Amino acid sequence: MRKILVINRLGIGDVVLTTPLAQLIKENLSARVGFVVAAKAADLLVHQPYIDDVFSYKSKSVKTLIKQIKELGYNEAVIVDGRLTSTFLAFRAGCQLRNKGYGITIGKKRLFSPKPHARRAILDYASYIEYLQPNIHFDNLSPVIGKLDVATYQKIDEWFNNQSFGAKTVLIVSQGLTENKNWTQAGFSQVTQGLNQQDIIPIYVGSRENEAYINQIVGEKVSIAGQFSLRELAYIATKADLCITICSGPMHVIATAKIPIIALYGPTSPERWAPSHAQVLKSKLSCVPCETLACTHTVPNYCMQEITPAMVLAAVGKQLKLEV
Repeated sequence: MRKILVINRLGIGDVVLTTPLAQLIKENLSARVGFVVAAKAADLLVHQPYIDDVFSYKSKSVKTLIKQIKELGYNEAVIVDGRLTSTFLAFRAGCQLRNKGYGITIGKKRLFSPKPHARRAILDYASYIEYLQPNIHFDNLSPVIGKLDVATYQKIDEWFNNQSFGAKTVLIVSQGLTENKNWTQAGFSQVTQGLNQQDIIPIYVGSRENEAYINQIVGEKVSIAGQFSLRELAYIATKADLCITICSGPMHVIATAKIPIIALYGPTSPERWAPSHAQVLKSKLSCVPCETLACTHTVPNYCMQEITPAMVLAAVGKQLKLEV
């Protein structure tokens, strides 16, 4: 049996969008599939139906990771993240390199990154199947993350049934790791207050690091920042009517629930990154999308500021059939 290691140590969203590659490998090659991902994304892939082994990458324990990969007998590797360090990792683990990455990051600059194989990220990542077996046809790809155990589903059901979110259930992802992709707290405050006027108490999601940011947003809301894992968030999303979100990892997790999404986009390309069913709100500036980590506009993050609360509330009203 072929034992194929997929390495993508990029962000949470990248990992979610790489899961269709695991499905293609399983269904076409009947191989054992292992994923090496950043520690923050590892839990997403636990009990994922097409992934046999999940390796959590931590820079301080690379030797242990290599030992684990060797012990399980992985002998082929696909470098999806395009990183030189991932190439070295696979080589040291004794894997045959089906492709190589040479990318390095210096400060906020990324050098020698691979050219995209396809415009949409999900198709780009899936196309790495060509390195393993050419001429495999694929379309209608959907990301799939790991399942929860029965007790956890029941715990979330009980929590949800004991809450009151008003007329509709709306999730909001308000802050990500990349500052120039974030919208304004003032904008989220106005949206929250507008939802309150429609008898909606939005649920703000995020990590512990987002708590202070969320607490400063004005209006009645429920914050579950840091209270649930990303896999649990995906199940919570199945109970929601709508999600308002910036371009972020949790957006891709929530998108697996296939609920309506209003996505706020600035520096990144919605054509490449937005879920296919999302309603995208974006700036009309000529520099959009710049696809850079640092904004060079005279007004920092101006592209995100061009998205107004009125635009968001109008989109919410249309999605939920409200008089906003």
